[in-house]
Amino acid sequence: MFVIVIGAAFYLMPQNQAVIVTNETPVSATPSDTQSNPTGEVATTTPVQNGYTLAEVTTHNSASSCWAAINGNVYDLTAWINQHPGGPDMILSICGTDGSVAFNGQHSGDRQAANELKNFLLGPLAS
Repeated sequence: MFVIVIGAAFYLMPQNQAVIVTNETPVSATPSDTQSNPTGEVATTTPVQNGYTLAEVTTHNSASSCWAAINGNVYDLTAWINQHPGGPDMILSICGTDGSVAFNGQHSGDRQAANELKNFLLGPLAS
C-alpha cells in the first residue's frame, strides 16, 4: 500500500511505502513508520526506526503537545486530555514523562483503557 500524507489528508496507493508531504521536501517511509495522531494531524517529528527517545518525550510536556511513554511505547495524548473520564489533570500529570507507573496503577488489567490507549500510539520508546 502506498500512503501520501498532505496536511491531515492520507492517500492510499498500491505500493508498499509511504510518502509524507509537508511544506518541506517529501519524505519516504514504510507504512509502519508513518503515524498520525487521533486528531488526524500528522506527527510533527520524523518517525524514527528505533523508537522515540525519552528526551524527545520530555519536550512534549504541555496541554498543547502531550506525549507520554507507557509500557515501552510513546503516545500522543494531546487529544485525550479533555476527554479522559478522570479529568484532564490525570493526563496532564504524565505529559512529557514515562507514565507507566501512573497508568498501570490506575488501569492495570483494564482492557478498555488499554484499547483506548492504542488509539494514541506514535511508536516504540527507544531502549
